[in-house]
Amino acid sequence: MRAPRSYLYVPGDRPDRLAKAFTRGADALIVDLEDAVPEQAKERALQDVLGWLDTVEAAAAPVWVRVNSGDRREEEVRLLAAHPRVHGLCLPKTGSAAEVEDVARLLQGTGRSVGLAPLIESALGVVHVHAIAAAPAVRLLHLGEVDLAADLGLTPGPAGDELLLVRSLIVVASRAAGLGAPPAPVSTRIDDPEEFRSSTQALAALGFVGRACVHPRQVAVANDLFGPDSGEQVWAQAVLEAAGAAAHGAFRADDGTMVDEAVLRRARKILGG
Repeated sequence: MRAPRSYLYVPGDRPDRLAKAFTRGADALIVDLEDAVPEQAKERALQDVLGWLDTVEAAAAPVWVRVNSGDRREEEVRLLAAHPRVHGLCLPKTGSAAEVEDVARLLQGTGRSVGLAPLIESALGVVHVHAIAAAPAVRLLHLGEVDLAADLGLTPGPAGDELLLVRSLIVVASRAAGLGAPPAPVSTRIDDPEEFRSSTQALAALGFVGRACVHPRQVAVANDLFGPDSGEQVWAQAVLEAAGAAAHGAFRADDGTMVDEAVLRRARKILGG
């Protein structure tokens, strides 16, 4: 199955937005019970989300739910993981594999295969990212750059170069653990589509696939850049077609670059093969 091009965050305490969530064009949703919901509204938000899930059709886009940490986590995990319309749970501020293992144990009683997506949002999470990636039931890693920058005392510039090391580490840890490629982190600059496009292109070049979006207007850009007509997809298709007609294992492509088995592996990966 091809990785989602876009993950749209939807606040769990906004029934009006939940009602329209599947009309926004995102390949997957992340319903947020954590930072998007004020403390006094969290219990009501959980009940609202459970009620909304009852209305979700089986063929709808995958629904992930970002649960809370701390005292609320166990109740939310038990209730949400048992729901047939929940594809997976996002675990905020994950700092150790032990935290993931605790959630994985809670999942055992649901009788369902629910994926976990830890968010790396602290120095502690970065230090333990390889163990977190290898923990039970983990399907994806997410990078929470806003919280991470605050924890590290960084003030990232527009390009986010200050976080380049961590970005690459998330991609490497995902690959080493055999996970799907991580989606690119959110951008809070919702009124600058060109900045969102350029930053998404830069993150894609680092190995991220798809992007988490905090506003519906970002979804179309992510879908376009990670869609079948993207430049990389066109390149990969052309390379594989040329390889089929080549007389030797390694050959020179029309653009003058050398194509060998390593290049072909990258092309197949881009096309999902």
